[in-house]
Amino acid sequence: MSNLQQHIEKEWKHLANKKIFLACSGGVDSMTLLHIFIHAKWQVEVMHVNYHLRGEDSNLDQQLVEKTCSDNTIPFHLKSIKLQDLLDEKGGNLQEVARNVRYDFFEEKRILSENNYIALGQHLDDQIETFFMHLGRKSGIMGMACMPNEHQRFVRPLLPFSKEEIIEYAESNGVKWREDYSNKTNKYKRNILRNIILPELHIQFPDLKTSITTLINAFQSTQKELENKISPICLDIILSGELSFEKFDVLSQEEKNELLRQLGQKPGLLIDLEKIRNAQKGKKIKLEKSTDCQFDAIYNEKSKFLFISESKNRTIPKIKIEKIDQLPTSFTKDEIYIDLQTINGEFQLRKWKTGDRMKPIGLEGSKLISDIIKDAKIPTAEKENIFVLTDNDKILWCIGLRVSALSVAKETSTEIMKISLDK
Repeated sequence: MSNLQQHIEKEWKHLANKKIFLACSGGVDSMTLLHIFIHAKWQVEVMHVNYHLRGEDSNLDQQLVEKTCSDNTIPFHLKSIKLQDLLDEKGGNLQEVARNVRYDFFEEKRILSENNYIALGQHLDDQIETFFMHLGRKSGIMGMACMPNEHQRFVRPLLPFSKEEIIEYAESNGVKWREDYSNKTNKYKRNILRNIILPELHIQFPDLKTSITTLINAFQSTQKELENKISPICLDIILSGELSFEKFDVLSQEEKNELLRQLGQKPGLLIDLEKIRNAQKGKKIKLEKSTDCQFDAIYNEKSKFLFISESKNRTIPKIKIEKIDQLPTSFTKDEIYIDLQTINGEFQLRKWKTGDRMKPIGLEGSKLISDIIKDAKIPTAEKENIFVLTDNDKILWCIGLRVSALSVAKETSTEIMKISLDK
């Protein structure tokens, strides 16, 4: 067994009992990862996007991936889209639009079950390129942290390995793949980095990859600390709609930027936010529309920021949060007791959406939120006002309706948070 295969089967063994949707372009990276998953006998399905940007080559890529899946009895999912037609109609940056198309495709599968993971074929060379791309854009800590190994059930098992190591594995194991020759052209900034700048830097500095990886690891560690510190503040804003100036003023600039990120806003908003902080009461700023942000505006309310949703059909639940030492003797669906040790990443309070699913207490399997709402006989006009509380992986609470069994605190829990609905 090769070092690459051995590493993946050992370090990613928690995927063995999951359903893995592998994003497979037909290139050596994703075809190698597919080969490893097949030989590990993991439950894998393949997702392929044909953008129809390279004529017959695009179709040949699809045919290779589809035949490999057929030969190994692997489910194959295709997204076929004429990307140039979409760009001609709506405009935009080709690479950004392509990324949005494929990640929307991936998300369709990820949200179907908490057991679903999306595997991506990015490797060490991609990570190094990303580092320099973000460096050139004056990115903050979040940007310089580059791509994580795992985040919100998106996994990158090849990230520690170079392109050279992946090709060596593929050649040694008879993996078939196709080259995307557009990667050889220097039309895009990333290709200039890949084909001109980085090869020369590697000659001059042989340990460059190791040095950059060390830096990325340090940035990722710092970013994780930022997320852990800001997540409770962000949750409190989402639940209460308020942030006191006292709490805001003690945050560093990076912490304020992280707060905006968790609220679904760009760092550039910080300038306007600090302006209204020092303005008279009643001054406000409009927020950018974002699927991650439920607020429309922020007001200066004398000693605090007031976060407002101006949408008429949106009613944010009033929720009380408190830490407790022990569990009560009885429970209701209007409160949840969370074991903080089981929470992964950031808390989020958002409106439910189609495909949302949770595992309610007292039920063997999982259940669609839409079915929970239907069972509760919620009037059609009020369905839009149902909210869910989540972390990065799972739904913890369908507010006022059902509580998830996945993170419920037990008598042995050392950190318990009570979140209750204030009617």
